[in-house]
Amino acid sequence: MRKVFVGLSSFLAVCLLSAGPAAAAEVPKCTGSYVQSTIFSGQPAIENLIVGGGGVLYTSGGDASQSLLNAYTKGTVTPRLVTTGLPGGGGLAWSGKRLLWGYGDLLANGIAGDTNPTAGLYSVRVGPGTSEVVSDHLGMANGIARGKDGFIYASNNLGLKLDRISPKGETENGWANLPSANGLTVGRHGRYLYANQMFETPSTIARIDTTDPSKMWTFFTSPEEGNVLLDGLARDGANNLYAAVFGKGEVWKISPSKQACVIASGLSQTTSVAVSGAKKGFKAGNLYAAGFDGNIIQVTGATDAGFPG
Repeated sequence: MRKVFVGLSSFLAVCLLSAGPAAAAEVPKCTGSYVQSTIFSGQPAIENLIVGGGGVLYTSGGDASQSLLNAYTKGTVTPRLVTTGLPGGGGLAWSGKRLLWGYGDLLANGIAGDTNPTAGLYSVRVGPGTSEVVSDHLGMANGIARGKDGFIYASNNLGLKLDRISPKGETENGWANLPSANGLTVGRHGRYLYANQMFETPSTIARIDTTDPSKMWTFFTSPEEGNVLLDGLARDGANNLYAAVFGKGEVWKISPSKQACVIASGLSQTTSVAVSGAKKGFKAGNLYAAGFDGNIIQVTGATDAGFPG
């Protein structure tokens, strides 16, 4: 495990030990003919991943000296280094053809981020590998999401604040108050922001009104007792959510009606999940997930999988 993740992963391990046992009734497996496979192994620790329109898979990670943005093309064995950045590679989201990439996803930044935000966000041109800073005063930037209206959201899973960046590039620290927000995704119609609350017990996903952040609800509560540590978050075109379950090495698919099922399992320290919409390469309908162990898995047909009962 790379040094940049040692402090945070050790902290998460302690949380797992104190979370208590899961309930006897666990989240059931999804139904359908989806297939899970490991497509890359032995990679550096991965904090986040995303698929581009051309079917290329991008990962965020790094070590104690710098963050790394890598690109994986289907059929290749090793990734291409797109660019490097300040330590603590964080969340990923698309803004047109440019890739938004958080940095400063570190234990120290998370603890101090509410009062002294020093994490930030790059906008990257993935072809030439050039980047520019969008904001240099975010709390942690471990979760990043962008809405259709151009507003960008950034989380701090060790703090109480959600940050927002306007289309003009103005950063609003503490746009919303939400404990331990991690993975973020904006709903299909842009009205709601969904956030995994990593350290809530039982584990929860919050829904926040993007027009009025004082209006927020618990959208989903884990049926399992204790804290399973929900990390990364993504959605598909039908507004199903996909949550990386760090504490169980799983990915859960969650419907708009709040049904949940396990779409991927047998992973270790699952940090990130993405759904492809590409027409080639890592194609539409497939799900991708990764974690600190450096394995990347593909679930073919994930968006077509159903819910039991």
